[in-house]
Amino acid sequence: MTIVGISGSPILNGNTDRMVKALLEQSDQDHVFVNLSTLRYDPCRACAHLCAKTNLCPVDDDLEPYFEPIMNAKALVLGTPIHGGHITGWMYSFATRLSCFSHVRHPLEDKPVLLVVTGLTREGESRSVQRFTENVRAQSRGARVIGHIYYASYTPPCYTCGMGKVCQVGGLWSMLGRSQERLQAFELTPELFKRWEDCPETAKKVSRYARTLSGL
Repeated sequence: MTIVGISGSPILNGNTDRMVKALLEQSDQDHVFVNLSTLRYDPCRACAHLCAKTNLCPVDDDLEPYFEPIMNAKALVLGTPIHGGHITGWMYSFATRLSCFSHVRHPLEDKPVLLVVTGLTREGESRSVQRFTENVRAQSRGARVIGHIYYASYTPPCYTCGMGKVCQVGGLWSMLGRSQERLQAFELTPELFKRWEDCPETAKKVSRYARTLSGL
């Protein structure tokens, strides 16, 4: 049995991807990793007459090879950034497809699931994790969320969008206290791009949950 790690981040090998991969690798368990943004797939089409008997979604798209490994997995590690207060569209569409496991046998019932969430600040942690947890539980019919890791990067997309010095809407504007003077004085330097590996608290949680996964 393997641990299946799934990232809903559009940033390949960004903080979300690397955190999910680290958990898989440090667990010393057989594992599979996939970044959803590299796949082409649709959300659930509500064709329950096609999946109720087998608990396997028969839609022929890039998610199809992963349903059996998910059903047979020892545990799942699901990771997503928070965009506009919500999990990404890739992760949400993927979660809807878990509904194929909600019929008759409920094969994901009590399946251990670890959530990995990356956000801009710590203020949104509680609400974001709660929404993610509720979504996973509802779609999987009883998967057991064993915990979460939340990393606040304090790295808004304003750093790379090209309009950060003038925009009075984005995360940078809020982080600078909505001050025009501070915005104009702001200087972008390499150390402002944060990595979870450089956060002792997050690195400690990754190690702790990797040990939890290794003991399953």
